[in-house]
Amino acid sequence: MLAVVAALLGGVIAVYRPPGAKMESNVQHFAAGVVIAAVAAELLPDIHDRAPTVVVVGFAIGVVTMLGIHRLSKIIEKREVGGGFAGAAGLLITVGIDMVIDGVLIGVTFLTEAATGVLIAVALAIEVLFLGVAGVVALPSGVSTPRKLAVPAAFGALLMVGVTVGVLALDGVTGAPIAIVLAFGSAALLYLVTEELLVKAQKVPETPVSTTLFFVGFLSIFLLDMVH
Repeated sequence: MLAVVAALLGGVIAVYRPPGAKMESNVQHFAAGVVIAAVAAELLPDIHDRAPTVVVVGFAIGVVTMLGIHRLSKIIEKREVGGGFAGAAGLLITVGIDMVIDGVLIGVTFLTEAATGVLIAVALAIEVLFLGVAGVVALPSGVSTPRKLAVPAAFGALLMVGVTVGVLALDGVTGAPIAIVLAFGSAALLYLVTEELLVKAQKVPETPVSTTLFFVGFLSIFLLDMVH
């Protein structure tokens, strides 16, 4: 629910107080630091001692899946699917699929260990907050406010679908299936950081503040982990 609320909050912010390019870059840096720390501190240690082959397979599937999603978004934009929404359609589909993946990851981490689930939920909530903003900002200026707010609402719904599927499908499951899902999720999150958040952030000239926020985000997750 924290991530769902974050998506809705991001949409409301984008509608009524859209951030400037510099502020958006700062948020992207902070979110990138948070997500990388969550992967390094929580997900990777959980799969480190599992069967290497299983982990490699899950990681490879994650990379291929994210590359496929990226390719799909480019095809949609090139073919102008959705008319005037073509430019936004690719991003919206990419983010929508990412929401489902994030939801599954939250559900699975709560099944394996509640403390880990809390940290992953917090990290992904910060990521989802930015994605809620990005989804609304990408829409054409003529779109009505209710339709704009429907975008983050849909993101939240997809996230809940992912959580529900993850819990129902993997409750009581242990061993290789969990390792594959965690490795898959780690790859998906690292792809999101390196190919989405930081790439978009670099469109704005780097500043000491944005760089510092990356490390603040990274450190905040480690401190939260120590509290738990």
